[in-house]
Amino acid sequence: MKTVKSFTKYVAVFLSGVLIASLLWNLNQFLLFKDISYTEDYDYVIYLDANAVKVKNGTTGRIDFIGENLTQAIDYALKSDGLKVFIKSAEYNASSGINLKNLKNVRITSNGAKINLGGNAFIIKGECWENSKHVSIEGLTLFNGSLIIENSFMTTVKNCIFADSDNGIILSNTNGWTECTKIEDCYFENVKRGIVFRTPDGNGTRSYANTEIKRCYFELMKENSIGVHVEPMSDFNEGLIQNVRIWMGGVSETNQTGLFVEGSMLNTLMQDIVFESFANNPKNIYGIHFGPGGEGPILGHGIVFCGNLTEKIHNPFKRWLYGVGGSFKVENVSISLGVDNGYGAYQEIGLVTHLSLSIYSFNVKVQINGQFSTQETIVVRFRLKLLDDSLSEDLEMTFRNATTIWLDHNDWLKIWPNRNIIQSLIVDAKTNENTSKVTVAVSVYGQYG
Repeated sequence: MKTVKSFTKYVAVFLSGVLIASLLWNLNQFLLFKDISYTEDYDYVIYLDANAVKVKNGTTGRIDFIGENLTQAIDYALKSDGLKVFIKSAEYNASSGINLKNLKNVRITSNGAKINLGGNAFIIKGECWENSKHVSIEGLTLFNGSLIIENSFMTTVKNCIFADSDNGIILSNTNGWTECTKIEDCYFENVKRGIVFRTPDGNGTRSYANTEIKRCYFELMKENSIGVHVEPMSDFNEGLIQNVRIWMGGVSETNQTGLFVEGSMLNTLMQDIVFESFANNPKNIYGIHFGPGGEGPILGHGIVFCGNLTEKIHNPFKRWLYGVGGSFKVENVSISLGVDNGYGAYQEIGLVTHLSLSIYSFNVKVQINGQFSTQETIVVRFRLKLLDDSLSEDLEMTFRNATTIWLDHNDWLKIWPNRNIIQSLIVDAKTNENTSKVTVAVSVYGQYG
């Protein structure tokens, strides 16, 4: 009987110990990670404890690593693909930089960790894009350094702050391309260049295609600051900039630009963008600035320029501007004259290379110059090229002497499509003679829809 009582007492003490230990463990976890969402599990949790950076294993709950700085902790945690790491809010030192190389499906999340990069960089890099895919960074504040995304596919940067540095986010191509990047809900404060699409280097291609910048805000403070910089030879094409605001001229009133385009932004849509200047006496304060080789984006709805700007759009090299409701003119296009009643080579007028802008109205002037022979007849043919690459019916105009005419609405109604989108005008010409001294030129003045 005594043995049974002793055993029962032992079991009770043991169970009480287990219960107390369990309560203490859960209390410790609650206090330590009370600000962490439990909607998903993390493979590792990194936190600061008494000047040491600790790495807790999300599966075992044990401390797997203790280091002096965040760089060491991340190097330890990210040894393979598919890992999720949470960095608890604190101020960390990463003065030697952070390098995420050749990793896929890695996610680093924080509830506001501040990382001092010490003038170095947080680098997401692949030997080529196939080695660096689907990396996600969320909730970090990076200061005194840059985030570099190099040769990577579908990187996501979300809810991050970039402060007090020369460059915020740099997209780089050194071996292949960096495409389909998403930069969302980010804030750039006192950064000399917020987002940079760098000129390709080495075996890098020009392409930064399908990059999206949404709900981002730039506060330019330093002289020579730029919100978004598309460097020469870089292609930020087929992308999107949406719901973005750029503040300028509040601290420095000299040499600040919201968007500086030296490369290409063809077919990238910009909409709901605000360029706001607080300068009283602005000197070289521009909303958008085009360099000599710059190819502009499509300027959509909601583009706002407010405050005192030197110029809304600084376009000294007369680069084409594309936008909803934009206009164009193409003058004195020479049309080759085919002989013996055979049409010569055609000219396509109004097509914008790589864009699907539709033409919704145009006026056409035809100039017939030179000396006609006695029985000579010139026929100029017009056709509309539609978005599906089909052609309208022919509109043929016949000339027997030198003249200049404007085509009228009755002419166009003969070939106007019932339901389709016009993307260009096709013009060719012919003479009934085997040689001719006549020349044909066409000018088109129109509007894109």
